[in-house]
Amino acid sequence: MISIADILFPEDILLDLNVSGAAALFDEVGQVMQRWHGLPRVVVAEALAQREAFGSTALGQGVAIPHGRIKGLRQTHAAYVRPRRPMPFQSPDGKPVSDFIVLLVPERATDIHLGILAGVSGLFTDPRFREALHACNDPNAIKALFRSWLAAVA
Repeated sequence: MISIADILFPEDILLDLNVSGAAALFDEVGQVMQRWHGLPRVVVAEALAQREAFGSTALGQGVAIPHGRIKGLRQTHAAYVRPRRPMPFQSPDGKPVSDFIVLLVPERATDIHLGILAGVSGLFTDPRFREALHACNDPNAIKALFRSWLAAVA
């Protein structure tokens, strides 16, 4: 089974991102996905916004997992975003979001998509993982942290 550690690359880790809302965050992720993976920025931002319109993807505890299905996409892509300031994101606990895992999946990737979502949700329920993540300020260290924590729970 594919995990977030398999699809999260250092160039897709955005730290201290200066955005004021979901639309700006989705546009920034779209720009990164276009630059590094050839995905059209507008398609990425629209897919994320469309999914968010159905209901917030915030989990609580400062975590959200915005995700979208993209027609014609061959493989799943991910980004980790830590905004400069936590953002309101309609969280069930009312807390602003400081950690975003963004997933872009092919139209028909349901099992893979759900497996990745479950793995990410499990990681972020552990306050020790969130603390360790917030202590990292280097994209390579963040990728390694995801891999090591997933290996420890496997």
